[in-house]
Amino acid sequence: MNLRVGIIGMGVISKFYVHALQHKLSNPTLIAVCDLSEERLKPFMNDGIPCYQDYKEMLKRDDIDAVIINVPNDKHYEICRDALLMGKHVCCEKPMTMNMEEADDLVRVSIDSGRTMFTAFHRRYNIHFVEALKQLEPDDEIVKVTASYLEKIEEHAGDDKWYLQPDRCGGGCIADNGPNVYDTLAFFLGHLEVVSADISRNEHGVDIEARVELVTTSGVPVSVHLDWAYPNGEQKDVIMYLKSGRVIEADMLAGFTEFKSSLYHEYEEILLDFAAKAASGTCHGEDGRDAVRLVHDTYQVETLKI
Repeated sequence: MNLRVGIIGMGVISKFYVHALQHKLSNPTLIAVCDLSEERLKPFMNDGIPCYQDYKEMLKRDDIDAVIINVPNDKHYEICRDALLMGKHVCCEKPMTMNMEEADDLVRVSIDSGRTMFTAFHRRYNIHFVEALKQLEPDDEIVKVTASYLEKIEEHAGDDKWYLQPDRCGGGCIADNGPNVYDTLAFFLGHLEVVSADISRNEHGVDIEARVELVTTSGVPVSVHLDWAYPNGEQKDVIMYLKSGRVIEADMLAGFTEFKSSLYHEYEEILLDFAAKAASGTCHGEDGRDAVRLVHDTYQVETLKI
């Protein structure tokens, strides 16, 4: 069955969804868009795609099966909840919510409504990460994992200035980059617990850099480095150290010379997985909630340290 979707929020990341939906995939199908800015809607109006400035009006459409939510983080909970209650499957940009209470509620509403609550963690679909996991043999024992997510946030935020507003973003590099890194690690390591966090903040109190130590349920140490002020372009990688001495590295940006070009194939896979999850009814926000937990615990560890 073809999944008919609408997009709510036509900011920086929306172009990757739109490119996949209009040029790469036959399912899902884009049938409507919504944004507060009429300027952002103009290209879709010209293409004859129905446009809305009030997401609640768009949600009333019976021919929309699902929505992609690409709005500032502080609006995720409200719009996700409204969409689920209107009977729509939901694909939401990370983080699912900005706190645990909201995350728990969305999981409950998703289960009660029988609709999918899916979080778009794009790095788990990165081709180099997928290939790295294929290199793991059944008898390989991982003894340590490191992950880096380093960038200059101003370059990535573009016109979406809310990224730089902690009350809208939920924080700094931990709130923004943390969910993607934590999900990528949990995807193959399973449940993680935060052990410690060394956090650097700017003059406004925003976390700009963080070194976080975590551990798996089997005791494997995991080190994460996040940086919002990285001066050398970008670095996004996961490195697995094996007991045999072998090292498996996933450089997620290798070969992607154009800025953000790796996101094109990752967002195609997001949409394919979302359509599959919506069809199966097996996703109710558990992965999204777990990333919210790890972000919460990272900030909490810093508070306890003080």
